[in-house]
Amino acid sequence: MDQPERQQRIEELELAVAGIFESPKAPTISVTDEESVLYLQISWVIKSDADTTLDSRCVCTIRFTGAQIDRYAAMDTAQRLHVQQRLKELARERFAAANAAGSLQDDCALEFAAGDDLLDVPDEPNVEKY
Repeated sequence: MDQPERQQRIEELELAVAGIFESPKAPTISVTDEESVLYLQISWVIKSDADTTLDSRCVCTIRFTGAQIDRYAAMDTAQRLHVQQRLKELARERFAAANAAGSLQDDCALEFAAGDDLLDVPDEPNVEKY
């Protein structure tokens, strides 16, 4: 896989996750690509104050293997859109479950690894807008 193609697909994932969580301010998306592991981190405001230094933020970090990113990059557009939708659902579900369990009260941070099953999509997936 050539590097520009890989980078373009990573940027595509960044854009896809930007709107996962509701926020009164724009979320911050960051990526750390170590070739064998890629970390995609979303940070969003859950409560905003007049003084922005007092904003309450949450963070969700999703870990991918390099092989998973290469597999994603090799997919056609419809398959990638399907993976993006599944990723958004997964992140929302994981966050809701952690929040319901009370584990996010003091530290609003969640990290999880994307499973290979996230990338198991049919040849012609049914893609709907979320």
